[in-house]
Amino acid sequence: MLVDRRDGEVTRIVAAMGRLGAEEAFQSGAALLDAYANALYRSVKNHRDGNPLAGHLDAAASVGFLLDLLFALERRPRPYNKYLAWELDRFPLPGWESAALLDTVARITATGEVASQQRLFTQVEAAARAAGHAAVLDAWGEDLLLMRPHPDSPAHQPS
Repeated sequence: MLVDRRDGEVTRIVAAMGRLGAEEAFQSGAALLDAYANALYRSVKNHRDGNPLAGHLDAAASVGFLLDLLFALERRPRPYNKYLAWELDRFPLPGWESAALLDTVARITATGEVASQQRLFTQVEAAARAAGHAAVLDAWGEDLLLMRPHPDSPAHQPS
C-alpha cells in the first residue's frame, strides 16, 4: 500500500495526470472535431463517388480522431486501444453506451459502412455542440449534409 505523506500532494498530482486542463481539452477538442469531420466527409464522399477503398480507409482513419475527441470532451486522455474496452467498462463516457459505441467503432473500421458513420455523427454532433463547438461544425456549411443521415437512407433507420 502506498502512503501519501505529503498532505495529499502526490494524490492530487496523480489525479491531475489523468485529466486534461479545461482550456487544453477545449482547444484539442475543436481540432479533433475538425479532423474527425474531415475524415468522415472524405469517407462518405469517396463512397458516393465510387471509390470504396478510399472511403473505407478514411472511415478507419476517422475512428482515432473520434475516440480522441470523445475523451477530450470529458477532459480525459484517450486510453491505448488495448485498454479502451476496459476503460469504457469501468469509466463510461457520459451520454454514450459503451458497448454500442465499441460495436459501432468495430463496424466502421471493419466495413467503412456509410450508414453507421452517419448515425454516429448525429450523436457526435449533438455532443460537440453541447460542449461549445458549434462554430467548428458550422464552418463545414453545406458539407454537413453529406455527413448526416438522409431521411431515405439506411443511416436514418435505427440500428
